[in-house]
Amino acid sequence: MLRHVLVGCQASRHFQHNAPTKFSPLGPADSPSENQNSLGFKRRSLRPGTELNKCDQRQLQSPIVTMAAPPASIQTADPAEAPSTSKTLGEVVVVGAGPAGCLLAHYLLRRGFSVHLFDKRPGATPLKPEGDGSEGQVYGQGDSRSYTILLTSRAMKAFKGAGLELPPNLLNQLVGSCLHLPNGKKRKLTYSKMPGLSNYGVSRNALVAWLQQSLDERYPNLKTYFEYELKSVDKTTNTASFRLSSTNFFSPKPELVEVKYDLLVGADGVNSAVRSEMIQWDTSETPSLKKKSKPLTLDFQPSEEAYKSFYVRPELAKKSPLYEDHDRVQAWPAVNILLTGMADGSLWGGTKNKKILEASSAHEVEILFRGNAPDLFELLLEENPNFCEDFLRQPAISFGAAVILSRFHHGNSLVIGDAAHAMFPSYGTGCNAALEDCLLLDQILEENVHGDGVEISFYKVAMEFSKRRVEDAHAIVTMNSTQELFPRGFFGLLQVMLLTSLHKLAPKLFRPNSYQQLQLSDMSFRQILLQKRTEDVLFYGLLLVLALLVVAALLFAFGVQPKFKFNPGS
Repeated sequence: MLRHVLVGCQASRHFQHNAPTKFSPLGPADSPSENQNSLGFKRRSLRPGTELNKCDQRQLQSPIVTMAAPPASIQTADPAEAPSTSKTLGEVVVVGAGPAGCLLAHYLLRRGFSVHLFDKRPGATPLKPEGDGSEGQVYGQGDSRSYTILLTSRAMKAFKGAGLELPPNLLNQLVGSCLHLPNGKKRKLTYSKMPGLSNYGVSRNALVAWLQQSLDERYPNLKTYFEYELKSVDKTTNTASFRLSSTNFFSPKPELVEVKYDLLVGADGVNSAVRSEMIQWDTSETPSLKKKSKPLTLDFQPSEEAYKSFYVRPELAKKSPLYEDHDRVQAWPAVNILLTGMADGSLWGGTKNKKILEASSAHEVEILFRGNAPDLFELLLEENPNFCEDFLRQPAISFGAAVILSRFHHGNSLVIGDAAHAMFPSYGTGCNAALEDCLLLDQILEENVHGDGVEISFYKVAMEFSKRRVEDAHAIVTMNSTQELFPRGFFGLLQVMLLTSLHKLAPKLFRPNSYQQLQLSDMSFRQILLQKRTEDVLFYGLLLVLALLVVAALLFAFGVQPKFKFNPGS
């Protein structure tokens, strides 16, 4: 078995957070759906590292988990002392402990691999709940770095494949949307009630905390290293080096950790350090080696939009009239404000309105909120009397970027999730696509594990993942960037109404439309894109035929005869 080398002082495995920290009044970040009208990718190199929330290894003793700032005290233990199985299928280093990284660790450990999980930040802090805790575990939502993500059937299938079932108190099923119009009225839209079409809102950090807790309970031999960032990778010796990312000089953790691996997986987000290493390797290769594989290129389009967020705690949210629509995504279209209910009863929101983001004073913030969303503004003031001042000081958060990577592997290294195919939050598909990556990679590993004593070709595994996933990932990034699945204008709405009606009338003959397929099924993104193109051709072809028939009917009605007649005898 390959071994890992620790450089510096004593190594650490578990970091138990003993001192809870207070939640910031600025509230968590919500991720409103955005309009990115042009693909327009611009190629550029990314700096190593990424901003990921880290799920930290710990033994959870209380039913409440809250995501907050780094803890005041840390307990450590040597990871070399952690129990391990006598035989594994290989050593895998996973960089990034977000949803994709944690789920992949579940798959790998379940299959029998030895896993080293690294992350740049510390993770969740367990807090003791008030009362007797009879309602079960509640995962707190109060984290200024977290945001709401949408889980569809794709994500649920990926969790099921790893033997995981998300607890009900982590999920809030969303049944539709509620539009708050400028005249004070509401317009409610209900999602399709087709079997299997279920969308759930969940706190990103609460999901990570639950996945990490599940890892801790099921696989005590998992080796975790938090507050470590990737320093370098030596692909000749298959050694990854990580340095301590924190600046605490009194930390008992080693400054440098080196791990030998059979497979290196980057699940470290849009600014992936693993991806940067892969691009650097490809650039430095000799021309003869480059001819053997497709060049590794990166197209990166940063978002030009940003947003600010706010939060309302459960006890206040449940008293508000807005709580009536807690199971719907609430929107104030006039000022681009969204509000989403969470499983614990809290409300998360955000706005990308430029006037609000660029407000020069707290008074201006008050005028914009009170004039366009008065009911929401009163609730935000009840949550935080200094809301306007704090909102003004809150830094705007970028909507991320869209990433097109020509292939997802280099040698026995690969990237998944946002590191491979980051996308704008147009359809709420990014996390679902990342979790689906884990399921696909597990399927490929299963195909390459043929029995005891058979050595796995990790290069073949990485190459096969690229082969099966690249084109599909490019399709979903393109669809998110162009938003072509959304109806546009009168004819777009007419097309959706026609396709929906045809499906209801003859479900065996007409399938759900392409956008419903994205939310309802696990159909490949390539097939969904092809279906959309087919729908467009058929719809506009039908409009053309109808237009010709109408013109012919009008000509006949006005007695206009064709100039040329067909004579069979000529």
